[in-house]
Amino acid sequence: MGSAPPRSRRRREFTGCWKCRARKVKCDQKSPCSSCQRLGLECDSSSTRLVWVRGNESYRSTGRRDMHCERTWTGHTPLDSDAVDLLIEQCDSLVTVEKQSLPDVHYNPFSVFSALPSMSLLSSSNKVLASGGTDTAHASSEDKFLFHHYVHFVASVMMPFEHPWNPWKLYYPAVSLQYSLPEEKALYHALLCHAAFNLANLGFNKARMTWLAARNYNTAIQHLNSSFQTAKGSYSGILAAILTLMMAEVYSGQSSKWKHHLQGAWTFLLNSQNNEPWNESQFACFSTQSLLIVRIISGTCSTDRNNNNTTATTRNTPSLAVDLSSLPTDMLAPSDPTESDLIPSSSSSNPETSMASSILSTPQFGFTIGAQRSLLECISTITTVSQRAASGAFDTTPFAVDGIVSQILSRLEHLREQNNNHHPSPIYGEVMPIPPSTEIITSNTNNNNNNTAVIQDDVAARYQLNAFIYATYIYLYRSLLDVPPRRVSGYVSLTFENIKSFYAHSCGNLSLWPAFIAAVEAYTDQDMESAKAWLRYSAQFGQGNRLEVKRIVEEVWRRREEVYITSGSAMDRGRVGVDWREVADDLGVDILLV
Repeated sequence: MGSAPPRSRRRREFTGCWKCRARKVKCDQKSPCSSCQRLGLECDSSSTRLVWVRGNESYRSTGRRDMHCERTWTGHTPLDSDAVDLLIEQCDSLVTVEKQSLPDVHYNPFSVFSALPSMSLLSSSNKVLASGGTDTAHASSEDKFLFHHYVHFVASVMMPFEHPWNPWKLYYPAVSLQYSLPEEKALYHALLCHAAFNLANLGFNKARMTWLAARNYNTAIQHLNSSFQTAKGSYSGILAAILTLMMAEVYSGQSSKWKHHLQGAWTFLLNSQNNEPWNESQFACFSTQSLLIVRIISGTCSTDRNNNNTTATTRNTPSLAVDLSSLPTDMLAPSDPTESDLIPSSSSSNPETSMASSILSTPQFGFTIGAQRSLLECISTITTVSQRAASGAFDTTPFAVDGIVSQILSRLEHLREQNNNHHPSPIYGEVMPIPPSTEIITSNTNNNNNNTAVIQDDVAARYQLNAFIYATYIYLYRSLLDVPPRRVSGYVSLTFENIKSFYAHSCGNLSLWPAFIAAVEAYTDQDMESAKAWLRYSAQFGQGNRLEVKRIVEEVWRRREEVYITSGSAMDRGRVGVDWREVADDLGVDILLV
């Protein structure tokens, strides 16, 4: 028997695209490659290619440049060990090296590993972040660690995708590091509390992180009280501190305490509304938008039994106040469905509604949650009409709800077509100008888009928005028309298809509301498996409310299956409607779906 032919030596290269390498499939090295084209993925074959190069071989460069390392520092004297240690410490540290002056060094071998962005790329407030602040040099190593975790992880997962306008990265850390006013100190410790609860839920030194979270929580409350007592506190700083404490409660998994902060923030806004403080700065605007978004989403979680409870419910489960008495006549559909006012101007006699309408009209409302103003208006209107209908407000006008439903469906269809036609940006709904004090990488592929921030996860953002739209269909049909799950099964499947596509293009933290709304109505094996996959993935971000969400979803499924079994399998599972809000109430869970 002849010996096997010698195996040819395989030449190891890095010439395939990185998408194929990550998926461990063969790449044909085209630009774009066939594999990525077939799957509809964005191919990165045009990016940097690396190959192994032996010192005694020639290599045809296609744009590659090299230089022998010994030539790099020709003419420079070697640095002593103390200077090298200090340069490394400066590179690794989050803040400027304290109480040590660097030696007279005019060159730095580690400068290519810049740990902080160039000062020219920062707004005036972010320069404080880069320099390490003005009065936090006394911060302990644990505080620095928590702050670092907030900036580099928590702030990122506050949005569903990476974005250069992320306010939790752009403003919150920078303002907190000024650490001079009581509200700035409150914000600083609230951020540390938020980060500590997140780390505790990630399983990192849980006991210690929980203790640090509680300590910083109490410190933040003390500084907030001081700010309120002076009556001269900054609106944006106070609101940001309250909202951060609210999110810290959400991340901790304490299901009801977040409501106290939400109500406190809303009361603070109502007391300040005469000055329209949301117009003071972008920081104030984004924080106020965030408050209203949370208020709208929290309104979807209230039950009919709670709605019949008077003052306690109004205080604890706020929803967007909308006077719908004139909706049937005011909601005539114009030529563009997005231009209709679901919150009519005729209801401006209600100062709370008027204020909410003003905030809704601010630029880019909704982008931080991956939605748009028009979509959030639909959700708010569905909530309010559902609550009014449950109280009998439409008993004498039976066609009023039909008109409202028709108008909402028209708007949702317009949004769906708009998003799938790829215009405009799903994140903004309009072109967003770059702030004059901040330089952000801009697109040079189209002159009309030179002033639009480049969104790396634009494809993922569209899938996120699609999921939001289909979930709103589910919320509409289940809340207003009380149809069984079978009638919304198609929307449930479409929601999870878009969620799956989102995760195929992004490692981001998908917004909780659309996925949850679909999960509780899932009853087919395929949709329930998709929901389980989402629940497993969403649990990895260290947000305590995700565990409560899992409890609610599984209990809804259990009750639906129980009815199915009790009926002797005579009743289709798709005809068994279970109100997840009543389930949450029975479990004693007060969830915020953000």
